[in-house]
Amino acid sequence: MAQNRWINITLDANAATRVDRQGDNHTKALGASASGDLTLSFDTAKFTSHSLLRSAVKAALDTASGMMSP
Repeated sequence: MAQNRWINITLDANAATRVDRQGDNHTKALGASASGDLTLSFDTAKFTSHSLLRSAVKAALDTASGMMSP
């Protein structure tokens, strides 16, 4: 099995300086290769439900939270 789905998220140019996160404007696109500021890629044969994907994304967020300031 191989990763066959990519979701690319590009941050608003001023995202890091905004105090209010609701003002963020992210560009979202499906892609065929890793690009953008954040790329989520996965194998649709393994992630067969929204619940499985949500669980994996939460695990990734939990891991990343230990590497960043709030």
